[in-house]
Amino acid sequence: MALILLANTKGGSGKTTAALVLAGELLTHNARIVLLEGDPNRPLVSWAETRGAAIIETSKHRAKSADEARKIIEEAAGDTERLVVIHDDDQEGVFEWIEGASAWAHFVIADPEGSPNEWLTDVASQADLVLIPFAPSALDARQVSRTVQVLNKVSKRTGRAVNYRLLLTRANPIATRDEREIRQSLEKNGLSLLTCTLRERPAYRGLFKLDATMEELSPETVNGLDGARKNAAEFAREILDTLKANATADSEAAQ
Repeated sequence: MALILLANTKGGSGKTTAALVLAGELLTHNARIVLLEGDPNRPLVSWAETRGAAIIETSKHRAKSADEARKIIEEAAGDTERLVVIHDDDQEGVFEWIEGASAWAHFVIADPEGSPNEWLTDVASQADLVLIPFAPSALDARQVSRTVQVLNKVSKRTGRAVNYRLLLTRANPIATRDEREIRQSLEKNGLSLLTCTLRERPAYRGLFKLDATMEELSPETVNGLDGARKNAAEFAREILDTLKANATADSEAAQ
């Protein structure tokens, strides 16, 4: 199981959209996915409710152990569901839910509240990869450093390096000079960016408008679907490649 955290201490960075795009792409490869939501605004729960998808609210289903969490997840998924949304409002139990999910899911994608909080840092301490989404603006680029500082504190506290990558989101369909300059500046300062940028596309807004995955959208309901699907596939492919590279590096370091 791979745990991927979308983290930004500023709201409106596009992390929930990125989480849903990634989950949808992984589902096309027959993966089992847990979307672990720590946002009190509950956008992923709202998305799942309309679809009639499997939802677990930890305020109603208290798991006293990882094994109990696993059983709750398996019961919610049944024999057919490959996607389960867990809304976790209990920070003290988040480790049990992550461990329980690891016995069922291929991927856990965690979406915290857009502010510094202990839920974010606890999940970051366990994550295989942390993505820091941000829009290509000077304000959002400055906010990235604050999120990186939070992750560095997690590394010092746990003695475990937090693998993170920056992800440009909500960018124009065609790269602008501002975007290129922001990329160059961040890379010059030693911050690792994903090559792929999640562009501003009607199809991504359609995920929430129509409570769908990318695969379920149609050209009759959203514009520019082919371009969005290509963008989403490139994003997922780079995430998988990054996870594989991180795992190889960790294995070599342990030898």
